[in-house]
Amino acid sequence: MATYVMALMNKHNMERYADYSAAGYVSLQGIDVLDVVAAEDLTVLEGSVPATSLVLLKFKNDEDADRWYHSDAYQSAIPIRHESAETAFVVKFSA
Repeated sequence: MATYVMALMNKHNMERYADYSAAGYVSLQGIDVLDVVAAEDLTVLEGSVPATSLVLLKFKNDEDADRWYHSDAYQSAIPIRHESAETAFVVKFSA
């Protein structure tokens, strides 16, 4: 069963967020990622979404998602994300 990690963010420092994106990309090396989707300027159909950007990663399984998220490479990228964007949430789910 595939596992997804989704994040919603409001970016406020685009230059620094580019640093996070680069570090995030490097952190995926050697991980079996099936798909990556990034969306900007979200259109909310119902309710309110506290973000303007969405990132959705699809992993082969839960173990790969955990291995990536808890890796030293990604853990060192998280402070850059916090510095450059307000993160509404990061959630993991399987489908």
